[in-house]
Amino acid sequence: MDQNIGEDPPIRAFAADEEGNAAIELAVVAGLAAILALTMKEMLAMPLLSVFTKASKVLSQALAG
Repeated sequence: MDQNIGEDPPIRAFAADEEGNAAIELAVVAGLAAILALTMKEMLAMPLLSVFTKASKVLSQALAG
């Protein structure tokens, strides 16, 4: 049994020639995706939620009499 004691862990074939550039690119893309998600939430979801909240208040007042 070869335990590879003292050796570096095996690298997958697709990442054998990478030297950290892929990790940096992944971090940049993940950061941009997070910024996009927060922007979409603030610009789209929150205004729509406030419109639906106002509409539900109007409907509840109309049904209450």
